[in-house]
Amino acid sequence: MPSTNLSEGHEKTASGTYQNDGLRDTDVLTSPSLTNWVERGNGNGVLPITLNRYDESDRNNPVSGNCCVRPNGTIGSTKELYVDAGVVQLDGMFYNVGSASVLDISATTNYYSSYHASAIPNGTNAGDEAILLVYVDPRLPNNIGFVFGSYVDTATGLYPQSPSNHLVLQNTVLAAVRVGKGASNPVILAIEDKRSFIRPGPVALSAIEHSDGTEENLRNDFVAGFNAADLPITNLGVVYARDPSGFTDFPQGTGQTHLFFQSDQGLGPTINGGGSYQITPIHRTAKTGAIPYLDLTILNFGTASPAGLLYKPLLSEEDGATSLITIDVYDITNAHLMTMVETIHYSISPTALTINDPTTIGLPTAQSVVITYVHAQHV
Repeated sequence: MPSTNLSEGHEKTASGTYQNDGLRDTDVLTSPSLTNWVERGNGNGVLPITLNRYDESDRNNPVSGNCCVRPNGTIGSTKELYVDAGVVQLDGMFYNVGSASVLDISATTNYYSSYHASAIPNGTNAGDEAILLVYVDPRLPNNIGFVFGSYVDTATGLYPQSPSNHLVLQNTVLAAVRVGKGASNPVILAIEDKRSFIRPGPVALSAIEHSDGTEENLRNDFVAGFNAADLPITNLGVVYARDPSGFTDFPQGTGQTHLFFQSDQGLGPTINGGGSYQITPIHRTAKTGAIPYLDLTILNFGTASPAGLLYKPLLSEEDGATSLITIDVYDITNAHLMTMVETIHYSISPTALTINDPTTIGLPTAQSVVITYVHAQHV
């Protein structure tokens, strides 16, 4: 079974039993391949959520899962097909599509009434063929719809044309089905994979840098010789990456690449907000249980409490020197004695928190400390 390229069925066929055409030089190129690519510009397509499961040998299987369309029965005699369960993004919405249920091309319930009042009829001549498209339609069962074109007699050298009724709305086509004349019902002669995929991540962002080499927020003059761009634009937000260096006086993550968000009220940090915001490093709050405190206490970063602290506290962006940490001291009865002050009662190095001996700072009855601190999940 092919399992090397999820798009193989669309590109060169992935099953010799029910597919004929792909995108090879000798194949017939039909309009759903082109309209699907245009629709991807609007973000419409299949989201193959299994693709990132690198430990699964079947993740790239083009003839199973992820909205794959398959016949139920023998090509040339069946009028039924399956649409494997999958996820589709359509007009900014996300839909579960398909199921284990069989879909009958002769059942009117699988057609949107404004496109077709009834199901595809049987052909008249032995050589009659028509194209039936299997597309995503959230108005129908399993979010699947059928739309068909006119029959032509292929014995005269004609090739059936794809329908276009569905193009009045944003859409994505899953398969083009060649339908022929059967004994009493239309029958499926071939199923051509037409799925186009939207990679479900990872999403790559490179750091923005001005032509002079400085790290920058979004600007309107990055491209020399062009008219200035127009950010901020009302109702438009943009996610980007940059080195935080220079974003504020004391930003977090300097020398690294981090996520930022551009809102619609101003470029860069703006008064009263609405401009650029730094998203990462994410500030997380941790709180320890009671840690014994009877003498000089050194808590190394990277070690879980009570022996240490899992992460290193971040520095305040107010002054770039004060650590975002609160140390509360308790006596043997769990009465609160004091909240410590940095540099007076404790100090922080790149690798550890050091709390002074309680007897040297007037706390002879101290028994324990509870530490609350802000971190970014690193040491």
